[in-house]
Parts: sequence; C-alpha cells; structure tokens
Amino acid sequence: MPGAEPQVLTGARLVLPDEVVDGFSVVVRDGVIAAVVPDAEAPASTVRYDGCTIVPGLVDLHVHGGGGRSFDEPDPQAHREVVAFHARHGVTTLQASLVSAAPDELEQRLDALAGSVGRDGLHGVHLEGPYLAADQCGAHDPSVLRAPSPGEADRLLARGGLVTMVTVAPELDGAAEFVRRLAGAGVVMAAGHSSARAADFGAAVAGGLSHLTHLWSCQSTTVREGPYRVPGLLEESLASDGLTAEIIADGHHLPPVLIEIARRCLPGRLVAVSDATPGAGMPNGYRYRLGVVECEVVDGVGKIVGQDAFGGSVTPLSRMLVHLHRGLGWPLPEAVAATSTRPAQVLGLDRKGRLAPGHDADLAVLGEDLSVVATMSGGRWIHRSPSVSSEET
Repeated sequence: MPGAEPQVLTGARLVLPDEVVDGFSVVVRDGVIAAVVPDAEAPASTVRYDGCTIVPGLVDLHVHGGGGRSFDEPDPQAHREVVAFHARHGVTTLQASLVSAAPDELEQRLDALAGSVGRDGLHGVHLEGPYLAADQCGAHDPSVLRAPSPGEADRLLARGGLVTMVTVAPELDGAAEFVRRLAGAGVVMAAGHSSARAADFGAAVAGGLSHLTHLWSCQSTTVREGPYRVPGLLEESLASDGLTAEIIADGHHLPPVLIEIARRCLPGRLVAVSDATPGAGMPNGYRYRLGVVECEVVDGVGKIVGQDAFGGSVTPLSRMLVHLHRGLGWPLPEAVAATSTRPAQVLGLDRKGRLAPGHDADLAVLGEDLSVVATMSGGRWIHRSPSVSSEET
C-alpha cells in the first residue's frame, strides 16, 4: 500500500549537524524524515513555520520528573505527565532517572516503569543509585546507599532491557565486576557520586564504563598526600580519552568557566542533561521530594531544604540549549549536538538526533526566542503551542 501523504515543514531555518540553513524544507513520511530539500523542490501539503528554527528532537539522558510529578512515583499517570511536560520543551526521547531507594522500594518503582518504558519516547530507566558513595551523596538519602550485591547485575538484566543506564561509584566493593557484567550486556555504565581515584576509575573503564554523570557535581577532586597532588574523579574524568560526560547547563550548577573547561577537555563528547526534578516548571516556593530528601524551588533552582546545596535541577533541556547558545556563545549546531545528537549516540540510537533522511521524524520547532512552539515524535505532533499557529497550505 502507498504511504500517507507527506508532511512538509517549510519557512524555518534548519539546524543540520554542521550548519544552519535557510530555504530548505523537511519532508516527513510514515514517521521518518524522507528528505531535506530546497523549498522549490518540496512537494505539496506544506506546513509553514516562518521565522522559526527546526532542530532534531532533544534527547535527555537524566530526568527525574517535571511539572510536579516524578518517575519515582509508582504510577503510570505520573510517568505520562512527566513525559508530556518534557515534550512541551522539545524532548522526544528521555530516560527515567530514579533516585536511590531501599531494595523493595526500588523494585516497586521498576515494576511500575516496566509498563511505561517504550511508549511516548520513554527509552528506559537510569538508576542514579543506590550504588553511590555516601560521602558524595548529594541529594540522595545516604542511609540507602550501598555496594552492588553479588548477582545484582543479573537481576537487573532479567528485566529485559528496562534498565538502560546505571550510575555507580567505582570505588565500591564489587563495582568493577558489576560494571563489567552490565556493560557487556549493553547497559550504559556511568561514574558518579564518587570519591574514586585512578585505580578504581581505571578498573571500571577497563570493564566498560563509558559515561560520566554530571561533571563537578558530587565528584572527588585533587587531594594532597604529603607533597604529592593526587587527582580525583573530576580530573580523571576531564583527562579521559573517549568517555562521554554530562553537564547540567542551567546557569546555576556550573559557572561558564567550568563549562568551558569541560568543553575543551572533552571536545565532541560533552552532553547537556536537565537532571530535572518534580520542581521543573513549578513556581518559587514549591516543595518536592527526591526520595526522602525535601527540596524547594528557590530563584529558578532546586535546593535541599535546610542545606546550602542543590536538589537536582528545575530547568528543562530546551532552556539549557538556549543557555549554551545565547548565554555562552556556542554555535547553534554545537548546542543542538549537546542536547540531541550526542545523547542519542550515548544511547546507541542511530536513527535519532539529526535532521537527515532515514532518521526518525523527531523534531522541535523553536520560536524567535528559541522557546519550543511545537514538538514532533515519529511524525506525530505531540505538542503545538496555541500562541504560535503554523500556516498550512
């Protein structure tokens, strides 16, 4: 049977991997980008987005929640609301990040997510704990942190691909074998919330660890042992060869100079993540929980109540793209790469993250201020702002 009539998006500038172009249209057919062609060669059935910018759909590796809901809630409706919140911000693929919890609670949350993953762009589950170092716990409850137990990797793998990323502190007992087993089965293994030094970090990398969770946040740094300076996980991360790494580019977690250091040390391997919590999109004073840790939205950032410390982020990934481009001066293709192309590569999703023929028709339409006005996933509009109407001809 012949395919459906194509959708043709025109009038907008397009962000391609190495350039921004005008005068080209995106042709979408059967959920796939069929072509990127000059406007004069575009078929009929056109949707105009004059003055806008079209980018590949954003890919967020690290999302706890948004809009007042959380992936820690064992409730499919909560999961749908989190996904819908981020879809309004141009995200077409995301991982459900879970905070550390006791084993029975974690199993309950994984059971609930088993029915949500694979739908509406929810790619898989990222366990940000509980395999973390207590002295680098951040907003995780230190009482539930632990080393991986024997056989735990196999129990996670028995869930049939539900868990797609795990953050682990490499210095924990059994961490090296835990990394080797999961990485060998295709799970992305990341170092984070850790005080690891070179030997433990090197053993994890040798076992397949390939990613670094939010640089500078909950990572050990240089210490002195007598007259000698010994690098911590941060320096080992920045000096790594081939590993990818996250930054929380919300304008609060990291000052521009630290982001620039990471950009120079890890060229082409730096990924922005939202680390968004239920506080994302909520007003000042709104309180939310990360596990048992109570947090509050304060002046555009999440903070742990009673502590001078961050409690995740309250900024969606689309605003981080704007911060990288307009706030820090990154070329737009590079900012898009950090929020779409590279995270898709981290997850091995070779049909996502580019405006190119044969790729999934996942894209975001940005207005003149680069805010998201429409989001398409698999050729289907999942968000269209009522404030900006496209002209269909």
